[in-house]
Amino acid sequence: MIEYEWKHLKPENRESGQFIEVLHPDFKEFGMSGKVYDRSDFECIELHVAEYEISDFQVDHLAEDCRLCTYTLIDHTRHIKTNRTSIWKMHEGDWKLLFHQGTVKQDPY
Repeated sequence: MIEYEWKHLKPENRESGQFIEVLHPDFKEFGMSGKVYDRSDFECIELHVAEYEISDFQVDHLAEDCRLCTYTLIDHTRHIKTNRTSIWKMHEGDWKLLFHQGTVKQDPY
């Protein structure tokens, strides 16, 4: 599942808008700012592009067609760490990101 997380984090996918392809039609995100987003919000905004690192990645199988991913995202550009949670759901034969949340960690960078 980590390869799917990278699909919405890679700079080239964020810059080209390709990350939209991994979002489920019912996608929702609670951003690290506290703002709530849905899929349509990402069709018209420019995403932050950074040098990221994923650590402590774990996957839990919630159902045959549903996965919970948790990890720490290290943003080497802004020098912050966030706890990340994603729910991936099988949709039309491929994994789609249904829910995502980012919460800033208080750990020093």
